[in-house]
Amino acid sequence: MKYAAEKGKISIIIPVFNEEETLTKLYEEITNTLKKTIQYEIIFVNDGSTDESLAVLKKISSQDDRIKIVSLLSNYGQSNATAAGIEYSEGDVIVTMDSDLQHDPEDILSLIEPLKNGYHVVCGWRKERNASDSLIKKVIPSKISNWLIRSLTNQKLEDSTGGMRAFVRKVVEVIPLYGEMHRYLPILAAWKGFKVTEVPIHIRKRVSGKTKYTYTRIFRGFLDLLTVKFFITYSARPIHIFGMLGMVSLLCGMSITLYFVIQKFILGAHLSNDIPTVLFGFVMILLGILFLGFGFIADMISYDAISSQRRETFIVDSITVSSSSQ
Repeated sequence: MKYAAEKGKISIIIPVFNEEETLTKLYEEITNTLKKTIQYEIIFVNDGSTDESLAVLKKISSQDDRIKIVSLLSNYGQSNATAAGIEYSEGDVIVTMDSDLQHDPEDILSLIEPLKNGYHVVCGWRKERNASDSLIKKVIPSKISNWLIRSLTNQKLEDSTGGMRAFVRKVVEVIPLYGEMHRYLPILAAWKGFKVTEVPIHIRKRVSGKTKYTYTRIFRGFLDLLTVKFFITYSARPIHIFGMLGMVSLLCGMSITLYFVIQKFILGAHLSNDIPTVLFGFVMILLGILFLGFGFIADMISYDAISSQRRETFIVDSITVSSSSQ
């Protein structure tokens, strides 16, 4: 599956939340960079802004028919805003970037270049951040996050969580975005078999407005990473994790119970002081049975979702038919 830049249309998705001071300059930089080299559209997603962002966007769109504005009723977050932009996009290739001018539009062309060579997702690697971002608030948490991702998923990307990336439409047709999962799109794409790479991009210092980044995102991001790890490892066969927990619990409980059975009926020991431990053994056996039951139920639900909804467990890249068979 390759993308031909000469023929395909590019959709640039830009979530916007209270960035009235940066939008006009961002639009001018994008149009000056792309000019007439490629066919493109810019989709601004107004994610419930409370300033004059929507008014600025309407003024821009009145001058350029390549501009679309998707205005959301409330603030739903970056993943949902990105998903809304993708829903109303037409391009064969999708580029996502932030609206605060920290992402440089000149990097768009370098991002889409690897797509011509068969890659499906290209991440923007924030290689040199220098003083463009807060060291404590952004740089260090980002490095820790990417280290955790590499450790848990065996992906070797240096920076997979940045907001600037390019990917073919097929990727988001297979992988839905929700919650804050947009940051893990490359990991989920690689899990599905898509080819993922990264190229260095420039990160500029915010010149106006306020950052939307909060420390709570670090905690939420870690929980999302655990969810992604679970998806990658167990989504098709949840019995594997529930079964493992069930068997460990069952074996521990049976071992404890067997020990006290031998103590009581073979060695004649008194167990009056060991009743709590005996009860613990029975509880472990019960938990083991419950875990196994949960695993079987989860497996049946997963199978039903695959069979009844015809959910694909594979992705076809291309089909070649011999001309001699026609």
